[in-house]
Amino acid sequence: MCFWQKIGAVEVDAAKLLLGNLSSMKLPLISCVVPVFNGERYLAETLDSILAQTYQPLEIIVVDDGSTDDTAAVTNRYGKRARYLWQSNAGEAKARDTGAMAARGELIAFLDADDLWHRDKLFRQVSQLRERPEIDISFTHFQNFWNPELADEEKRYAVGRLSRVQTGWSISTFLASRSVFEKFGSFIDHRAPAPGSESMIWYLRAAEQGAVIDILPDVLMFRRLHLANQSRANAIEALLPILKEWRNYQRRRSGKTG
Repeated sequence: MCFWQKIGAVEVDAAKLLLGNLSSMKLPLISCVVPVFNGERYLAETLDSILAQTYQPLEIIVVDDGSTDDTAAVTNRYGKRARYLWQSNAGEAKARDTGAMAARGELIAFLDADDLWHRDKLFRQVSQLRERPEIDISFTHFQNFWNPELADEEKRYAVGRLSRVQTGWSISTFLASRSVFEKFGSFIDHRAPAPGSESMIWYLRAAEQGAVIDILPDVLMFRRLHLANQSRANAIEALLPILKEWRNYQRRRSGKTG
């Protein structure tokens, strides 16, 4: 059994019950969008975690953001199981928008090309949306894990916040109807001031416009920490505009309720 299937696994009986509850319904197609830039090292494992989902039907869309490595070759090994789209390098937010626009599914999920899903991730979220149709956007808890080359860092944070179960609006746990983009616009429309801040600023502005957002308490995504993480490279640059937008969001909310 693979890593993402073992950690935080949903009990087998519960999973069977969930399958039974949904099997009599017409299940929506989920488009799983994977933006990637020079991600050949981890891409296959990420795609395998999508293909291992207990939920069906789904489609995989890999959006290559101008890679110069063997990202295309890795994707092509999956044949018809993964659609490959290429764009000139324009950033991950644009790649997500490209994938969302090409999606055929009623529901859209995103997974970064170095992260992994638990096998029951999509099933749990679809069940949540069926039970609570007022929800616009579903997220889940997630867990960080370190690549072997960062063993010293893993030990340093062994009892720290990064080692604990993470909650929040992570793009790799996102699931929503395609209609949310019609309601709240695309990621790139918000002209975020720094790469890496686009999705969080989009969530805040969607919430301000009335989006109902919920977070499942289950750990259903595993975020890989490695030397080439985009979030590692742009952490401070991306964080400052997010904090500014968060303050503006809270200020506007206070004004509405005051």
